[in-house]
Amino acid sequence: MHARNLPLAWPGLSPEVASGLPVSAFWLMVAAAQLTTGLWERGRTHRTLILAAMALSGTGLALAGLAGTVHELTLWRGVGGFGYGIVMILVQDGILRIMGPEARTQASGKYLSAFFAGTICGTLAGSAVADAAGFDKAFFAAAAVTACALVLALFLEAHRESAPRLPFRPQALLRNPLLVALVAFAAVPSRLVNGAFLFYVLPLYLHDAAASPTETARIVMIYSLILALTATAWSRLVDSTGRPMLFTSAGIALSAASMMIIPVWGPGGDLAALSGTAAAVAAVTLLGTSQAIGMSPQVTVLFRVARAEIDRFGRTPVLGIYRVCERVGLFAGPMAAAWLVGGYGYGPALTALGAMAALSVMVLLAAYALIPTPLPAGRAAGPDQASEQETTV
Repeated sequence: MHARNLPLAWPGLSPEVASGLPVSAFWLMVAAAQLTTGLWERGRTHRTLILAAMALSGTGLALAGLAGTVHELTLWRGVGGFGYGIVMILVQDGILRIMGPEARTQASGKYLSAFFAGTICGTLAGSAVADAAGFDKAFFAAAAVTACALVLALFLEAHRESAPRLPFRPQALLRNPLLVALVAFAAVPSRLVNGAFLFYVLPLYLHDAAASPTETARIVMIYSLILALTATAWSRLVDSTGRPMLFTSAGIALSAASMMIIPVWGPGGDLAALSGTAAAVAAVTLLGTSQAIGMSPQVTVLFRVARAEIDRFGRTPVLGIYRVCERVGLFAGPMAAAWLVGGYGYGPALTALGAMAALSVMVLLAAYALIPTPLPAGRAAGPDQASEQETTV
């Protein structure tokens, strides 16, 4: 919404593309940061990297508040995204390291719960500031919060990774068909739907339905609230059942279903049973539930099917490249949604996103049914130096 109100530095962008460009640039730079985190950590402690990355993120937020054009906003959101991406991957790696291999899904669930608890606070506080003082002041407030968190980060453990194994070669991951299938048909589509709906379609849809920024924030917050409250419980269930692929595929299938709520039941839908706002609430609720179910177990599946690559290159580079692919989905989502909404409207755009997610989960299940999943063998890489008695996916 802030980008929609800013002028362009030079012509050539449609209003739909201009309003989605800053958030896409943010997630693109998050992906770039996570792709290179394995390089930055060599010879440095994680605490040092986190402090530097938080300082970069806070600077990007402050400069975004000063941006006078869409292009300036896009630049500074990208700068902030780079620092943000480094913090995300190192914090999640730290939680995985502390909790150990026997609770990987739970570690991811705890990370998601903490992450989205912060998102709830940020959504409420940011919308209140934007309502009272303007969108630019919300960026300044976020920069101030980052500065406070920077002080607290001084007390983190100064963990340093052991000497690297082999030089990381991302192309080696392409030789693992199960890993490729997990990335292409789970990581990317689930985040693409998330980015397209939450970060683009939903705010504009609610704005056109005459919702205020505060009302919009409350509806968007439902997604974070569900993840903050239920992600850990779902992750415990995944670990207790030992079926991470079942939960991963169920999450993507429910994400596809959530995209169909507004086209079917929103204004102009076939049944017209719900108002536009109520349909949006239902869609966000189902999407949040689907992500709570299917997001955490993806990491467990990754560590099972990429065991050989983790033994060769280390955990951080493999986890980083996986997170990069997720961010590609978040980058592509707003751009794809902008093109679909601009050309066809909200209903067809959401229908197309739902169909893409449904097709992805069918291909994913077919791939894992046809390709044998490697059984755990030997000892885990890095800090996970313990035998893991895991079932197949």
